[in-house]
Amino acid sequence: MFAQTITIDRLGQVALPKRLLDALGLHPESEVVVELIESGIVIKPKPAITPITDRIAALDLPVAGWEQMEREIEAGRRT
Repeated sequence: MFAQTITIDRLGQVALPKRLLDALGLHPESEVVVELIESGIVIKPKPAITPITDRIAALDLPVAGWEQMEREIEAGRRT
C-alpha cells in the first residue's frame, strides 16, 4: 500500500509521485479514470480497448480468413 500527502496547486491540480506512477505503469500523457466515491476519489489507469477486429479474431470463428467471411456474409444477404 502506498500513501502520501500531496498538495493541490492553485489550478486545482495534483502531481502524482513518480513512485506511484511507476507502480501503476503510467507515464506522461497516460489516460486515467477518476471516480468519485463516498469516501473520496479513486484514480486508476484507463483500460486499453481492444480493437473490434482483434476481438472478432479471438472468437476463433470457423472461417479461413476475412475474404471467406465476406463471401459468406454476402451469400447470406442474397438468400
